[in-house]
Order: sequence, then C-alpha cells, then structure tokens
Amino acid sequence: MDKAAFRAVHAQTARRLRAYLISALKDPPLADDLLQEAYIRLLRAELKDANIHQIRSYLYKTALSLIADHGRGLARQRRLRESLPEPEPHCPRPELSIDMQRLFDKLAPRQQALLWLAYVEGASHREIAGALEIRESGVRVALFRARGKMARILENHGWDAGDAR
Repeated sequence: MDKAAFRAVHAQTARRLRAYLISALKDPPLADDLLQEAYIRLLRAELKDANIHQIRSYLYKTALSLIADHGRGLARQRRLRESLPEPEPHCPRPELSIDMQRLFDKLAPRQQALLWLAYVEGASHREIAGALEIRESGVRVALFRARGKMARILENHGWDAGDAR
C-alpha cells in the first residue's frame, strides 16, 4: 500500500475505529496504542487489490484480536500479582450519552462489536462476518440476540421499546 492509499484508508476509518476501541477498553491512551498497532499490521499485511470494505473488516478483526490479547495480558498480570486490578477509567463514547454508554457496557463485548459495526459503522452482514470471523448467516442471529438483549436492558431501566416507533 502506497502512502497516498494509506492516508485515504486512514482518513476513512481511523475516527470510528478509535471510538470503538475507546468504547471497548475505556482507556483512550491504550485505545490509541492499539489503533496504531492495527494500522501497523495493516501496512504489513498483504492486502493487494483489497477494497475499503475488506480493509475495514481487516482493521476491526485486528482490533478485536488486540483487545483480546490485551485482556489475556491483564489476566496474566492479575494471576502473578494475586491482587485485584485497578478499576478502569470510564471514558464515554462521543456518539452516546453517558447513560446510554452505561447501558451499552452491559452487553458482552461481541454483542457490542456487532451492534457497533451494524449501526454505527453501517457495515453489511458480510463485512461483520469477516470482522468477527463468523458465518454471514450467523450475523443475522447474533444481531437479533444482541438487539433483544439491548431491548431487555433498556426495559429494565424504564425505557419502553415501543416508544421508539
């Protein structure tokens, strides 16, 4: 990938990928580190003739892998220290209110990723399947379940899903 192509890809993807990482990690400096690592891996990848959708899927797949790696590293540190981890700072995503962020955080990370990719990024089921390494037909089921879980969370907090219609 040449410099101009990389700049174009970065301009199209970095802001939302960073927002997703901040949402998942609740740590903007760490999110910035993982964002940089995702783009470094993109530059090293052999993605000849890849379109922007394939590149975006690659970036999200890489980001999810980096988040998982980070989580495993934290678990190893906790086991070695045999103490409780420090609480993670909370940094709300700019696209969501603080209240909505708290409710969104009640979803499992995979459900967060599904809803984020589908409704914030506007990714197709095919793109989501590629990013999360699941079958395309599984995306429909997983999104249905994630929406259902979010609806139950909202109902438990006094919001009637029928109000949105």
